[in-house]
Amino acid sequence: MKILHVIDSINLRQGGPSVSVPALAAAQAKLGHEVTIACRDYEYLGPVATAEGVKVHTVPGSRWIKGQGGWGCGFRKLIEEGAMKTDVIHNHGVWLAANYYARRAAVKAGKPLVSSPRGMLEEWSLGRAKLKKGVAWWLFERKNIESAALFHATSESEAEAIASALRIRMRIRIKEPKIIVAPNGVDVPEKIPGREVSEKRFPKLKGKKWIVFMSRIHPKKGLLELAEAWMTLREKYSEWVLVIAGPEDDREYAGKVREELKGEGVWMGELTGEEKWSALGNAGFVALPTYSENFGIVVAETLAAGRPVLTTTGTPWGTVSLKMKMKMKEDKRLQSMNLEERGCGVICEVGGVKGAMEKMLGFSDKQRDEMGKRGVKWMREEFSWGRSAKELVEAYQGIV
Repeated sequence: MKILHVIDSINLRQGGPSVSVPALAAAQAKLGHEVTIACRDYEYLGPVATAEGVKVHTVPGSRWIKGQGGWGCGFRKLIEEGAMKTDVIHNHGVWLAANYYARRAAVKAGKPLVSSPRGMLEEWSLGRAKLKKGVAWWLFERKNIESAALFHATSESEAEAIASALRIRMRIRIKEPKIIVAPNGVDVPEKIPGREVSEKRFPKLKGKKWIVFMSRIHPKKGLLELAEAWMTLREKYSEWVLVIAGPEDDREYAGKVREELKGEGVWMGELTGEEKWSALGNAGFVALPTYSENFGIVVAETLAAGRPVLTTTGTPWGTVSLKMKMKMKEDKRLQSMNLEERGCGVICEVGGVKGAMEKMLGFSDKQRDEMGKRGVKWMREEFSWGRSAKELVEAYQGIV
């Protein structure tokens, strides 16, 4: 089968989708399919991600083009040419030029369109930049969504959010949207790099236990709330240090966090490869006090690294809806993604970060280690890229 993935960009500093989309594409290629990714290359956001066995076609981008939503004839032409040679077009994201071009190309070539909103139809995201999104909605996004033959969600909670957004907020003319749930996968490391990998670059980590935040520095991620909570607890837990790792997507927001911390904490910047796994795998625990996530790849990676997680009900890992509970009762194969129920961490509302931190800090090292072991087992059993790739390909074949 020939598959074309369309996304604004997979430059590595973009965060989640720049990791998950190439990984999904590579897993589909490994199954024997011909897979291509079409995207822009914003050099200032780091290198373009690679995917084994996948053709990655790019056109140049700039800060100005990025700020305007990725528009440009070169990008449109790239997608249209790819659409003529494929069986299905899998469109990632909402509101951007890439999504408009994907839909136009699919219609022009007579090919089915699959849409992965990637969290952009979650309640929190819909509440941001309402004016811009309202304009985009009436200009092109409504047609994009109505043209989708299939929606892809990375969790049951995102599937519910998509259905709710289409039915209630957007009043789309789709009686019952077809949604497939195929979670992001995660590769469990064979070996975790030692503490010394991180301590060599950041000597302040030596002799301390680490609370690690690893995500984009952006208001959505709740880092300021985490910093505020930590500043009230740091004297009581002086053997601990707050570690912040991730690209500064919002410099003004990062400045507010620094001001709150008053010199406390260790800022590690963006981490990849061995350095990333050293930080995750040697953390006392990882904290993601986010307002909203469709998946939250850092949660899965932390569990794969054998460490517990503190996160919020804004993630699929921190909540189970009544609808999902009913589904699990009917289908025994469905399992809860609630990591607290799984014994792998602590969950809270965004406003309850301090209490959740105290709870996690109050566990013994042995208790946190046991949580981590349960997390590794869970990731190995239920979150493989091969499984999600196979399920999606079968869904593509159903609409082709």
